[in-house]
Amino acid sequence: MRQEAVSVNLSSTHWFKLSDDIRIESVDKYTGSNVHPDRVMTQWVMVLMCSGERTFRIYDEDYAVHSNEFFILPANVQHYGIKKDLHQAYFSQFWTKGTEVSPPTKIDPDNILLPLCGQIPIDLQCFAVMEYAVRHRTAPFYSEKFLASQIRAILYQLSLNMQKAALWSKQENLLAYRILKYIDDNKGRQLLEQDYVESFSKSYHRLNAIFQYVYGMTIKQMQINLRIDQAKRMLSSGHSIVETSLTCGFDDYLYFLKVFKRKTGMTPTEFQTTVSSLPGPLS
Repeated sequence: MRQEAVSVNLSSTHWFKLSDDIRIESVDKYTGSNVHPDRVMTQWVMVLMCSGERTFRIYDEDYAVHSNEFFILPANVQHYGIKKDLHQAYFSQFWTKGTEVSPPTKIDPDNILLPLCGQIPIDLQCFAVMEYAVRHRTAPFYSEKFLASQIRAILYQLSLNMQKAALWSKQENLLAYRILKYIDDNKGRQLLEQDYVESFSKSYHRLNAIFQYVYGMTIKQMQINLRIDQAKRMLSSGHSIVETSLTCGFDDYLYFLKVFKRKTGMTPTEFQTTVSSLPGPLS
C-alpha cells in the first residue's frame, strides 16, 4: 500500500468530453472502508460521494473527495488510492468514448463536459436518480438501456452545472448559490426571514427575488424540497419516521406527514414499504 500525504484538490484543471453513447458495466452503492485499487481500467468510472472521504492519485496529483462531491476516473489512465478511506458512495462503471479537453470557454449543453472532480449541486437530483438506478439494476427490473439512460441523465446534469460554475461569475449567481448552501446547511432548523437578512445583509424580498431568478423557485420552496429529499434518503436508510421528521426540521409531525404526501404522492409509511420491496444495493 502506498502511504502519502494528501493534498486536497477539488479544482482540477483536467476536463473531459464524453460521448453520450454509454454501455453500462455496473451501477452500485458502496459502504465501508478500503484503499482505492491500483489499476488501469478500460471503463470510465463516475462516483457520487454520500459521506466520508475518498483519496486517490491520478496524473501525478493527489485528490481528496468528500460528501456531496463527485469524481470521474477516465479509462486507460492509472490511478490508485492514497490511504484507507471510510466512505459511502454511489458508483457506475461504463464504456464510452472520451477525451481530455481544455476547460470550457462557453456553455455547451449539447455535450457532456466534466472536470475530474467537483461539487454536486444541491438543487440536482443526482443521488435520487442513482438510488433509483441501484434499486432497479437486477431482475426483474434490469435493463441496460434503462440504466444507461439514468447515468446519461446524471452526466448531462453535472456537465451543465459544472460549465455554469466555471463560466458564470455574476454576483447574483454567486449570491444565489450561497443562499442555496445556507438552506442546505440548515435543513434541521426553522429559518426565519430575519435569519437570511442577518446572514446576507440584504432584504429578504431582494434575496428571494435573486434566488427565484436563478433557481426558478422561492427560498421557502427550496427549503421544503431539500428537507423532503433528505427525508427520503433517511427513510430509505431505515430511519424511523419520527426521527426523520425531527432531523429534517419538521417540529410538527402531522405537518411533516402532510408535506411528504404532497411532495411524493405517498405517506412516509407507504414510501418505506415501497423502498423495502425493491432490491437493495450490494454491500
